[in-house]
Amino acid sequence: MAELKVPHISPEEAHQWTIMIDSGMYPVFVQPLLERFGLEETLKILQPGIENMSQGTSIFAQMVGIEGNDAIAIASLIRFVEERLLKCEGKVLEASPNRVVAELSKCPFQTCSPDFCRVYDGTTDGMVKAMNPSFKFRMTKMISNGDPICQWILEKK
Repeated sequence: MAELKVPHISPEEAHQWTIMIDSGMYPVFVQPLLERFGLEETLKILQPGIENMSQGTSIFAQMVGIEGNDAIAIASLIRFVEERLLKCEGKVLEASPNRVVAELSKCPFQTCSPDFCRVYDGTTDGMVKAMNPSFKFRMTKMISNGDPICQWILEKK
């Protein structure tokens, strides 16, 4: 039987590789689209793929123990991704079934361009729409845009 030598790395090393791959894909795949078409057209081009990728969001949420589809449930999934997968640092400022406001003081993408963050936020918006299309996600502040923090709002339309 054939054997592979798959490296064993710590969760922290795996996180660092993931961030490196994510931010490395930006100049290869996203930046050429942004340069040619601009942010709005790039988002339109990527939207079908983002929506397709987001279809399993509710199943993913259930797998990690999040149930429901109000603002608290949706924001819990967003914070799971931020805290556990991306290792962002931040806090929730406001939480109700119709609205959640959170801020981040540290993000692995804070030195990327604001357009990268906008494209990346398209995936968050796709997750929100997949869980409950009556909610809207928006970034109101971004470290990559010169703000001291990132801040997002999730609220009922």
